[in-house]
Amino acid sequence: MAIHPLYTDSLNKGMLKIEHVTNVIATSKYNPFYYHGALPQFFLWVLFLSGLLLFAYYIPTIDQAYAAKEMINAYTSVQYITNTIPFGAVVRGIHRYAGDAMVITILLHAVRVWFTDRYRQYRIVQWLSGIVLFVLVLVIGQTGYYLVWDERALVLTRMTVAAFDVLGPVGEPLKWWFLNGRAITNFTLANFLFIHIGLSFSLLFFLWIHYVRMQRPIVTPPPVINYILMALVVVSVYFWPLHMEPPAVMAMHPTTFDVDPFFLWPYWLMSKTNPLVFWILSLFLVIGSCLVPYGPWAKTPPVPVAEVVDNKCTGCSLCAKDCPFAAIEMVPAPAGSRFKLLATILPYRCSGCGVCVGACAFDAVDLADIQDADITARIKALASSQS
Repeated sequence: MAIHPLYTDSLNKGMLKIEHVTNVIATSKYNPFYYHGALPQFFLWVLFLSGLLLFAYYIPTIDQAYAAKEMINAYTSVQYITNTIPFGAVVRGIHRYAGDAMVITILLHAVRVWFTDRYRQYRIVQWLSGIVLFVLVLVIGQTGYYLVWDERALVLTRMTVAAFDVLGPVGEPLKWWFLNGRAITNFTLANFLFIHIGLSFSLLFFLWIHYVRMQRPIVTPPPVINYILMALVVVSVYFWPLHMEPPAVMAMHPTTFDVDPFFLWPYWLMSKTNPLVFWILSLFLVIGSCLVPYGPWAKTPPVPVAEVVDNKCTGCSLCAKDCPFAAIEMVPAPAGSRFKLLATILPYRCSGCGVCVGACAFDAVDLADIQDADITARIKALASSQS
């Protein structure tokens, strides 16, 4: 690992100590710290499944366009799901609390990545795509609150419109797109539903970007951890069941609403400042997060990039298969070579981990400026410290 500032190195050591204690309690096989990136994805599948069940009974209208006795608009369809359909309240609660859990696990994943110094250099793509994923999750969760179309949804919709109003010429088309017109209508609820579902599927694309440089990403925790996580969600549904707030009435102007600290904190921030300050702070947070890998704390010496000794390489591709970050490509060997392929290093992806050195049976891969004897000594020192 490249030399890092002292304070971050101390945090890294502290995180490793917590990890060691967790290994003692749960064993390394079931240590959640080893699956911190897979935990949010587990909740994503829970959200997809529970959302699909809710979608089967949801009607995206604000008036009584449908004549069915129990389902005449968005609010009463959610009411029907909660109060009438068997286990409907449970499914709705699972959808809500799985969303909250996903935000919590994403934040834990980000903290873990930061403390263990895995956010810069060859991991910048993962960091930036992770920020995009987090912003999308927040927006998707917020639109879920619009779909209930209760008093809180009406307040949130009007606050969003007010936030677009301060953006001048840019805000007007954004407001039209958000409302699907110039005023709140049935088309508005249909648009909210489209945004909620459409952005949810876009998460899959950005997850692919997030994983594209990983050879063997861990995408799901062991079943035991999944069962425990699901049990925690169900327990939350039991102790904190969801209730229906009063329906939205266009002629009324409610000013207060319950704040979900995981998804609705931007609206709390907006209520404490003003829309313009809110946009400035939001841009500062997003841009600042994107610049984290480029800050002064990340100005460290580059990692030692692996090098291929061409006259020793046999083109077996073992190093490429073992590389965790897809930093080795097999290319056609030069004319006159006895072998068909030749390994080549992509420096911008190389972490200097040395896995390729161990994978090569022909001593054809080296780490620049690092002797084999030094690597062996480090491995023995690490092994003895863990024993």
